[in-house]
Amino acid sequence: MGTLYTYRELIRNLVLKDLKLKYRDSVLGFVWSLANPLLLILVYSFVFGHILRGGPPNFAYFLMVGILPWNFFAQSLMMSTGSILDNGTLIRKVALPMEVFPITTVLFNLVQFLFALMVFFPMSWLFFKVPVSLTWVNFFPILLLQVVFTQGLSFVIATANVFYRDVRHFIEILLTLLFWLTPVVYDIHAVGSVLKTILYMNPCSYFILAYQDALYRNMFLSVEQLLALASLAVLSLALGYTLFAVSKARFPEEA
Repeated sequence: MGTLYTYRELIRNLVLKDLKLKYRDSVLGFVWSLANPLLLILVYSFVFGHILRGGPPNFAYFLMVGILPWNFFAQSLMMSTGSILDNGTLIRKVALPMEVFPITTVLFNLVQFLFALMVFFPMSWLFFKVPVSLTWVNFFPILLLQVVFTQGLSFVIATANVFYRDVRHFIEILLTLLFWLTPVVYDIHAVGSVLKTILYMNPCSYFILAYQDALYRNMFLSVEQLLALASLAVLSLALGYTLFAVSKARFPEEA
């Protein structure tokens, strides 16, 4: 952690570099980070409010509560598959902690998520007519724990893809499966007991349900929920970073 703190400016500059590259030669630049979630909200509101009616009340808002954090998670993992390989030349030439690359990937997607939230929260009140609730304060610890959980998995995926190049394609399929095994587009309380048991075996479900409880159901998180999220986050980071630390000496020759 001390080494990473020493390289904090490098991490910040790498995140800014990725943001600039994403919108390079774009007239609107970072405005697109606000336009994308705005368009998503409008489309979902129209489709599920006027065409495909059903599901929980205020279904479009319910979907956005789950989809935005899911997109952060899924994009972080997808980009993590190449975080070491894509920087192989730099790793072989410059002495720096290789942890900065998976960390930069997650932080880049976190910034994108925060841009989306700058649109989502005002639209929740203005467009979806959702009153601000004190339970929304739970959003911040949930987000922090999700970032830690995602970072741990990104270490695993970045490491695995260095040695097994098929990991990138496997992750694409796995994320598609996980999306439907996570209660993002349906209410977990509306499914049968057998399916509900399967859903609770998916760690991602706990984070999405926590967001839904805090932002949609206006429920304060229980101590048990916070302990479950914290346990998943710490376990993911511990296992992920241990694997990364044990394997990183071979990265220059494999990347």
